[in-house]
Amino acid sequence: MNPVHLLIGLGVMFAVAFVVGFVKQPPDQLALLRERYIVLSRQSRAQALHDLEERIDKLRVRFPGKSYRWYLDWLVTDLERAKR
Repeated sequence: MNPVHLLIGLGVMFAVAFVVGFVKQPPDQLALLRERYIVLSRQSRAQALHDLEERIDKLRVRFPGKSYRWYLDWLVTDLERAKR
């Protein structure tokens, strides 16, 4: 095989990998945290989501002005800590 063809083939492969990596959407961090909460809570999905919103409302009163992600991260971390 000609070394030039090999280099062109490698260049095309790297270009395709770069474009796919650049275009690919990053994972939704909030969705990942919600799923982690559901798993850690060991409740049905509907009950866990209901419980999650109630707990976030309570945290909003306790710590006003934080982002939804902050509250969600707090709850997931709290559950992870409790499972140790």
